Amino acid sequence: MKSIVVDANVYPNKNAPLYEMENLLMTLDITIDFICSQNMNKINSSFYIGRGLLEELRQYVKENDIDVVVFNNDLSPLQIQSLQEYIDVPIFDRSMIILKIFEMRAYSKEAKLQVEVAYLKYMASRLIEKDMNYSQVTSGGAKGLTNRGAGEKAIDIKRYLIKRRIKEKEEELKKVVQVRKNQRKGRLSYLPVVAIVGYTNAGKSTLMNNFIRLSKNDKKDEILEENRLFATLSTSTRLIKTDRCYPFLLTDTVGFISDLPTSLIKAFRSTLEEIKEADLLIQVVDISSLNYLQEMQVTKETLEQIGVANKNIIYLYNKYDNATLNNLPFVNENELIVSLKDDSYMEQIIDLISANIASELIEVNLFIPYENSNDFYTIKNEHYVKEVLQEEKGYSCIVVIPKVMFNKYACYFGSSNK
Repeated sequence: MKSIVVDANVYPNKNAPLYEMENLLMTLDITIDFICSQNMNKINSSFYIGRGLLEELRQYVKENDIDVVVFNNDLSPLQIQSLQEYIDVPIFDRSMIILKIFEMRAYSKEAKLQVEVAYLKYMASRLIEKDMNYSQVTSGGAKGLTNRGAGEKAIDIKRYLIKRRIKEKEEELKKVVQVRKNQRKGRLSYLPVVAIVGYTNAGKSTLMNNFIRLSKNDKKDEILEENRLFATLSTSTRLIKTDRCYPFLLTDTVGFISDLPTSLIKAFRSTLEEIKEADLLIQVVDISSLNYLQEMQVTKETLEQIGVANKNIIYLYNKYDNATLNNLPFVNENELIVSLKDDSYMEQIIDLISANIASELIEVNLFIPYENSNDFYTIKNEHYVKEVLQEEKGYSCIVVIPKVMFNKYACYFGSSNK
């Protein structure tokens, strides 16, 4: 499919970067034949762009067999319809392109419902009346519409049906969200929660899979990992147990991008709740991208939108092996330059996580009599046992536990009575 990309900037505002749109269209297998830009002082209410560029677009589309015109802007319903009638090809705005990718990437039931709700809300906001396309209809016929007034316009029926569909899907989504909440309650609630965030395709899934392979728990199923935008829309949580750190729950989340449509943020709010529940965030940054500073700003703004901007954050500057030397950042505390394709960096990352969750933990000496072996094995499986000695009457241990568990194990504090 061949496209023209229109990048219309209205002074003093600046659109999302063009390279993002190029990557989005590549994901949809839409080739870019031509990119045209226009700087404007005001928006044309009917066509968004000025008449001169509009005529040039129509001529170029005719002469070059263009299939679609894509705007790196969000357009009003009237503008989309006017443009389509004048240029005579489909018109996609930025939100529609992102929605199409989310629709393509949605695999889980929750993700599919979230995308459908967002898409329906997008369509509902873009229903407009056009006399030549809508006729008067009488009441009766469609289910649920039998009491609607005679002479009601088809657009009103369509708007009503979309709203009803949104309500049905939101109810269905609520049930799925409740299941997620119950799953969250069923987890080991005292364990620290670490969430991976960042711009799309920065390496979040690679980091998640590195931890899954290193972890000592039996569940080793990895998540989808591809060098593509929004490779996965599903949130995955795993228990991570290693010899270098207290066990923690690690959550991978959906990637961010500039100007993520509001309808998508609202629809995915239940998924993004996982970030709000986290004790620590790991932001993965692709420093091989020449625009990584802007991408970090996008992540910061998205975190602010969902109300988690003040959480403690570790920064992993990933893909340094593909980065130019003059693009490497100066690292501060809680920051590392890494290549997540190389497992050798994982020890440093784990140590950094351990240092950041240490404030919630306490190291204690426990003596557990052999007759309470079940408690010993529970502690061994669920906590970080630094040292254990089998003595005459029981197990003498140095254990790291969450401070909230202090009273639970108080009966075992101290050393053995030989």
